[in-house]
Amino acid sequence: EVSKVEVNAALPADRFQVSPEARWRKTLPAIGSVPYQWVERRTIWGGFRDTDELSFNPENVASLSLMDIAPGVSITQGGTHNNLVVEMAQYLVVFDAPIHEMQSRWVIDAAKAKYKKPVKYLILSHHHWDHTSGARTFVAEGATVIVGKGNKDYFARMFNAANSAPADELAHKPRKATIIEVTDKHILSDGKRQVGAYYIEHSHSNGTLIGYIPDAKLGFVTDIWSPGRDPLPKKAGQGHIELVRGVRQHGLDIERFAAGHGSTGVFRDLVLIVEQEAPRSGLTPRELAAMVRP
Repeated sequence: EVSKVEVNAALPADRFQVSPEARWRKTLPAIGSVPYQWVERRTIWGGFRDTDELSFNPENVASLSLMDIAPGVSITQGGTHNNLVVEMAQYLVVFDAPIHEMQSRWVIDAAKAKYKKPVKYLILSHHHWDHTSGARTFVAEGATVIVGKGNKDYFARMFNAANSAPADELAHKPRKATIIEVTDKHILSDGKRQVGAYYIEHSHSNGTLIGYIPDAKLGFVTDIWSPGRDPLPKKAGQGHIELVRGVRQHGLDIERFAAGHGSTGVFRDLVLIVEQEAPRSGLTPRELAAMVRP
């Protein structure tokens, strides 16, 4: 005998009832405790996780500070991602715009209060969203944005977007972005000092830039090397080799690197490790040795 199966049977009344635990949990706002669009950004970035844990604590803005690392050069500390602020004679240059508008607003205000000068340039080390999501705030401030080879169109679309959910500073104060694309190097100078943005071929991202402040013998690098956060590697990775190669190709005299994560590190220490990988680096031991200051 074939049993009869009831189609569209009535469901228990409590089948879709929200559990008391779920009712107890507060629904977080779109901005505030959870920065807006993070789910979409993480999905596109390939780092989506099924968890309520945030990768970057938005409350870190309250703990940020500017730490001097050279005359007229400061790095943000207290968060997970850093900006670098460089004082020129009449204006300021900032490297990277990480996390969100809240950090960018804090950096702009803190830098202007410290140095009594406007922010004129924003240099973006690479296009990854966790180091560029606050870039629109700098455009609203009137800063010219400097990006690596092949990135100009991407950022032009980003700065032209309406961004109405919710509206940010650029949406409230529309301004046409001025973007400079670096295919080799771009040097800023106003008589006080020079600041350079140098394009390097790197596997971490397309259009990677490193910064260089000659009078401080200081470089700036993001993600490729994170001194002060990560211990020195026992063996150089491909990214470290590419960084050393890029510095060598541009002939930069860098003693220390400030980093987008962590703080600062002695470049010689990394070069010594990379030197052991000379066959893979594309540099001869003599070329690498010439970069190591005695």
